[in-house]
Amino acid sequence: IILGTGSFLLVILSYCLIIITILKIQGSEGKWKAFSTCSSYLAIVGLFYSTIIYTYTQPTSTPLEKNKTVSIIYTLVTPTLNPLIYSLHNKVIK
Repeated sequence: IILGTGSFLLVILSYCLIIITILKIQGSEGKWKAFSTCSSYLAIVGLFYSTIIYTYTQPTSTPLEKNKTVSIIYTLVTPTLNPLIYSLHNKVIK
């Protein structure tokens, strides 16, 4: 649990530093482009960690069907969205 919490806090810290750096950009167009790039990755990270947090904080009496749904989101949806977002950003950048 300590390793997972440390990893989570490191990710949160790095995104906070990224947001602070983006806010220092002078032009609004540059800020918009940076935030649009960062927001999609932040959504994936949020989905990834929210399923983990949900899994570890739910009571043990939670129905098995609900656990299966969360497991599918964690193991299939998040890894599938990652390459999709990378390929979309590469097309937009080119």
